[in-house]
Amino acid sequence: MSYRYIADTYAWVSYFNKKRFQRIIENEVIETPSLVVAELARTLKKKNVNEKTIEKALQFVSSRGLILALDFEAARKGGETAEKEGLSLIDGIIYSYVSGENCRLITGDEHFKNKANVIFEKE
Repeated sequence: MSYRYIADTYAWVSYFNKKRFQRIIENEVIETPSLVVAELARTLKKKNVNEKTIEKALQFVSSRGLILALDFEAARKGGETAEKEGLSLIDGIIYSYVSGENCRLITGDEHFKNKANVIFEKE
């Protein structure tokens, strides 16, 4: 079975730091919610990563697949998912993009542990 893969901020930071999720990220089309791009930029900035490296990282994320827009319908669905799943708003929005049996979220974020359709790998 072929899967769609959604990457959260944890997955991308883990990939850049320790090459976690390497097989998936380097061999599959990765879908990344636009909020994850914002979180990743902020996380790298907070870790005092230089601007050139941040830009290269964000370009790599963009080159590996699709950036998923947060439009009206995605925002509505994200809010509902956050409430239903007991997640923060941002995590709810990210998780709302995981739809159907052929879609998987790649993460190590404890908030997603034991959720359906999650490939969980903790450092």
